[in-house]
Amino acid sequence: MLTNYLPVEKYGLYSKIYNYTSIFVFLADLWLYTITIREISNNPSNTKKIIGNVMSLRLILWIIILFLSIFIAFFIPGYNSLLALLSIFITSLFTIFQLINSSILSLMQANMKVEFWAVSLVAWKLINLGLISLIAFYFYPKETILNLDYFSPFLWIMWAGLIWVIINTFLNYLYARRIQKFWFEFDFSYLKNLFKISLPYGIALFLSIVYFKVDIILLSIIEWPEKWDLSIALYSLPMKIVEVVMVLWWFYMTSMLPSLSKWFREKNTKIISNLTDISFKVMISFSFLVFTLGILFRDNIILIIANTDYLSNLYDFNSSDAFIIVFFSILFYFISLVFIYLLVASEKQSELLRINIIVTIFNIVWNLVLIPIYSFIWAGIITLLSQIILLLLVYYKSKEESSFRLPYLFIFRNIAFSSFVFIFWFFLINNFSISIIFDLIVYGFLLWFIYLLYFFYEYRRGIRKI
Repeated sequence: MLTNYLPVEKYGLYSKIYNYTSIFVFLADLWLYTITIREISNNPSNTKKIIGNVMSLRLILWIIILFLSIFIAFFIPGYNSLLALLSIFITSLFTIFQLINSSILSLMQANMKVEFWAVSLVAWKLINLGLISLIAFYFYPKETILNLDYFSPFLWIMWAGLIWVIINTFLNYLYARRIQKFWFEFDFSYLKNLFKISLPYGIALFLSIVYFKVDIILLSIIEWPEKWDLSIALYSLPMKIVEVVMVLWWFYMTSMLPSLSKWFREKNTKIISNLTDISFKVMISFSFLVFTLGILFRDNIILIIANTDYLSNLYDFNSSDAFIIVFFSILFYFISLVFIYLLVASEKQSELLRINIIVTIFNIVWNLVLIPIYSFIWAGIITLLSQIILLLLVYYKSKEESSFRLPYLFIFRNIAFSSFVFIFWFFLINNFSISIIFDLIVYGFLLWFIYLLYFFYEYRRGIRKI
């Protein structure tokens, strides 16, 4: 809706603001979501104390982050306009509820009670959609905005985001209290210990977000001023799709974390290896599925969620070009998650921190070198290379914690099957295409069905082996 309501440059500003604020969110998060799940799994009798102090720690960190994010933005070109600063303030308020919501969700996740979270999430998204619809079609219709003045409607769109996260947090809190009554607690000795435990993880998570999102900030600084928000909009669209897909697998591995932590604590290497094996195969199969579908139907997907401006040949590159590059990163991101969570479960935060420092330095240096020459296309390529380096390093380190070894034959079968499907469907689409909707419904869902049959065949083989 926003890609069709806002001009491309204003959508670039919208993406830029949320991208900038999200970096500070993860700085305040300190990977406390994952740490909380692990702590509750290991000490269920202390659930109330853990949740209460985690919420308090996040509140303290948020107050610091609120002032820090606005202060830094004031000195960054492209972020220091009145509209950008007000938007950053609103999204900073958004982050406190997001962080509290994350604390509540960690309680649900540790107790395997996330079904209500799914319901409240859908309700929350529908409310947000309704508010934006009112802004775009009733209060500030696009055709009535004279002289392309988007100042007020843009700020109201930001307020809509804040309203829905408040509602979602409130609904989750009411439900979570049925599992365990809790509120803010200030046990300073425990807060200090919690901060000490989570800091290495938090810095590692922050760095992982930096190398994944810093390219957009660098685009807004290094690019020519007239191309800032345009380049960010064209690049952000496929990145937004990738981020949505990535969340699915982040939750999958998070659901595995309590079991992994338990077996690491009991030093049962056989079960750890089996869990790693099945998780790896799930990640491989679905990552190839998503990648194949995404590359085949990228233009159709862009035209459904945006408009032809994002595929325009008037620019040096368009969103379709960026889509190919950033979707490659899915393949490596999914797989690296398995080994990242192995390190988290085995409490090897120092190793994870070192790895993320290496990847972040690589990402920033090469973005500074190549963005001025090749714009956002090379920003996407550097993100892809960063994911490859991350995968290699976390796999190497996780081998010390698990007897798992890569199933090369399984990987080869997935590559061969994906290649065959891609070539066959590419021929069909290019020779028998009727419409965008037809392509997605008929070709897309048929391809999805065939791939799922193959996935479940591989999955059952893996289960029988275990």
